[in-house]
Amino acid sequence: MRNTERVLNRLSLSGLAATLVGNGIGRFAYIALMPVLIGQQWFTPNEAAVLGGATLVGYLAGVPLAGRLTRRWKVSVLIRAALLICSVSYLACAWRGQGFLAFCGWRLLAGVGGALAMVLVPNLVIQRSGPAFRGRASGVVFAGVGTGVMASGTLVPLCVGLGVSATWLVLGGLCLVLTAGTWRTWRELLVDQPGRTSAAPVTAPSPAEPQQWPKSLTWPVAGLWLGYALNAVGYLPHALFWVDYITRELGQPLVVGGMFWGIFGLAAAVGPFVTGTLADRLGFGRTLTAAYVLKTVGAALPLWDHSWIALGVSSALMGLCTPGISALVSGYTMALVGRAWHRRAWGWMTFAFAAAQVAAGGGMIFLVRQQESYHPLFLLSTGALLLSTALAAVLGWSRRDLA
Repeated sequence: MRNTERVLNRLSLSGLAATLVGNGIGRFAYIALMPVLIGQQWFTPNEAAVLGGATLVGYLAGVPLAGRLTRRWKVSVLIRAALLICSVSYLACAWRGQGFLAFCGWRLLAGVGGALAMVLVPNLVIQRSGPAFRGRASGVVFAGVGTGVMASGTLVPLCVGLGVSATWLVLGGLCLVLTAGTWRTWRELLVDQPGRTSAAPVTAPSPAEPQQWPKSLTWPVAGLWLGYALNAVGYLPHALFWVDYITRELGQPLVVGGMFWGIFGLAAAVGPFVTGTLADRLGFGRTLTAAYVLKTVGAALPLWDHSWIALGVSSALMGLCTPGISALVSGYTMALVGRAWHRRAWGWMTFAFAAAQVAAGGGMIFLVRQQESYHPLFLLSTGALLLSTALAAVLGWSRRDLA
């Protein structure tokens, strides 16, 4: 236990900053910036939506790429590369005259960098934590996502008066500072890893691990996998269009949209710690089902109530549960399959989430072009989360031994 606490105390800062850069700022700050890009005519609404989709495509491509790269490179090198990619992608977007395709390329790279961090960092933390501390260990990493969201919701409204280019530079500069701050830490954390991280592919078990996938795990893992994929559909309207919905459809000022995005981020920063602590006490199944219920309520609220209270509650619930559920699924996967298969199974979960993001994101972008309201998207997300809740409840009932 002492070794676990020592490792997690050191990981709490480096892992937090790494996921903040890779997923919080690198992926999600664009959401807060999207209405500004449209309002100041950098892009049309359709182009801005496509740029959001490019980030999702990069994330999808980055998940299997992480597995291939770990065959040749150390985990510490790949995490550093992910942080640099996200930093450079934002700095490069400050140049307005480079053309729309170039912006797509930079947003694509931001998605790739986020995926590398999301695959490698959680697996590293989970592998080094004991069963009694596993939920909180997952929370250490996924809280970084929320911290990045909170930072973006705060920084964008503050910087937008300086101009869009200056805002890009501030975001990219912050990413670069955090990258420099964690540069040495990752080398120290992984100094015990000899040479390469693994002689075998990341998706294959090592010689010391079981060679045959246990058939008894097929259905539980499949249920968790499908629920997590549907969860990606459920959070997309908030993740892609929340600030734009509040500012353009509801007619609120940008500072109000930024405020609600900040609420989302603040809740996301504490969400993984809350869900992780509850999972250690109540079990992953019960906690995951409760999180899906709360997230469904958050997705459905904009369908019938546009008051500031409803928007605030929706922001908080979605923020609390988005990285919180990711932390739960990562820990639940470990509880189901054990250390021997966690990296492979977590890779499947992450790929399912990314694939669902791309497919549903493309469909939602198409709907946005055809509709004048975001309400159909909230209806779609609510239905997807209802299915996730049902799957989690069935899985939790069938795996009561993990409670």
